[in-house]
Amino acid sequence: MSVLTFHRRPSTPLPLGTRLRHLGETIRWAPAPYFEGAPGQRLRFLGYLAGSVLLWTTLTLVVLTALGRALATIG
Repeated sequence: MSVLTFHRRPSTPLPLGTRLRHLGETIRWAPAPYFEGAPGQRLRFLGYLAGSVLLWTTLTLVVLTALGRALATIG
């Protein structure tokens, strides 16, 4: 790491919108995993894929549960 690439953390916390924008940029420009190369890289890709499926499934179930509870209280 050089002086030009070092980013000093600000002394005050960043606003939520700025933090979310930085997170989005980090995800957007992260290198995509791929299934080729050494067995270690293949296993890492499979772990990434399985983790993604589990995470999205869990998030979907949480949102649907919250939506179902909200609708049940209305009706």
